[in-house]
Amino acid sequence: MLIKRLASAAFAIAFLMGIVLFTGYGRQYISLPNARIVFMISGAIALALNLFSFQSSKHNPVFSFFYWAGSIILFTGLVFQLMVWPYSQYIVFTGLGITGISFFLTPEMIESKDDDSEILDSP
Repeated sequence: MLIKRLASAAFAIAFLMGIVLFTGYGRQYISLPNARIVFMISGAIALALNLFSFQSSKHNPVFSFFYWAGSIILFTGLVFQLMVWPYSQYIVFTGLGITGISFFLTPEMIESKDDDSEILDSP
């Protein structure tokens, strides 16, 4: 439970720094270079801590895998964008796409049903 709380706090800090970096709101409180560093460090800590508690999630493991894989790709794309490296938009859109797809993975789609075995057992 402590890991989840630490991850939530790190995510909140990264979110606030993202607001500063991408909207410009709050630049009078923290400089852009410092906000970049705090964003990258706290975002990486939040992702790492959430990945450690990946298996204790109440969601389906396949959903969790796609969600966290998309989140990692999205975070990487945001870091690329902050560092003004090429292909950042492609990485961000890929991460958003994978994360979005994870929300459409229902338990019925993921779990295999044994309906075929009932057909074979019928007289």
